[in-house]
Amino acid sequence: MIDAADLEATYAAVDWATKPVFDHDGVLVWVSGPDECRVERHRGGRDLRLDESGTNVLPRARGLEILRAPGAKYRWVHALDWRSGAGDYLDRDRVDAVMERGIDLEPWLSAESPVGLRHLSYLMWFHGGAMANGAGWPLDACTDEQIAAFSTAAAYFGLDQIVDLLGRLEPEDDAISEEYWDLSGAFGQDASPIYDAVRCKLVEAPGDWAEGSAIRSGRASPTATWRSSAPG
Repeated sequence: MIDAADLEATYAAVDWATKPVFDHDGVLVWVSGPDECRVERHRGGRDLRLDESGTNVLPRARGLEILRAPGAKYRWVHALDWRSGAGDYLDRDRVDAVMERGIDLEPWLSAESPVGLRHLSYLMWFHGGAMANGAGWPLDACTDEQIAAFSTAAAYFGLDQIVDLLGRLEPEDDAISEEYWDLSGAFGQDASPIYDAVRCKLVEAPGDWAEGSAIRSGRASPTATWRSSAPG
């Protein structure tokens, strides 16, 4: 138990490496980095996470504000619970397996893949190239339609900041590349925005990950014009 008068000092002093969780009135604030936190709520058998500006990775100071006003109106979305309980390792393993499939899949060669997996493969194709060659790499390697597919994938996962960044790409723009690297976070960790978005989408739209849920549209496939080698 932490007295309200001592909350700010205690919150500032905790060691983020121990991944401390503050629980108040059904809202949990997880200090996940030196300047980061995540906010979740477990109520009525439902696992929810707070989503602000398209991400659940929030400034650490924001977590303190939420602890002081847990009943305010926030945007909650469904998510798997990998922090506690019997599903701890199972949920994480499930997300890991889906991420690996998305990374391995070549989206332009798999038109019949489940819609969620296909969007993930486009997102991870952009991510891999951005981490290796800078965020502007698609301007030299991809068609407008292919870049639009990256943006559509980011929008599907609710990653609005990545959608915005894709609309501002410039060749060899170091500032945008650094912005993306900061935005994408430590990939593979629970607090990574992409990782967390997949975790959420698996619950929000389970049918999108089943066989037979392929994207169907009247637009031409980018298959014919895509370069065959991976970025980087």
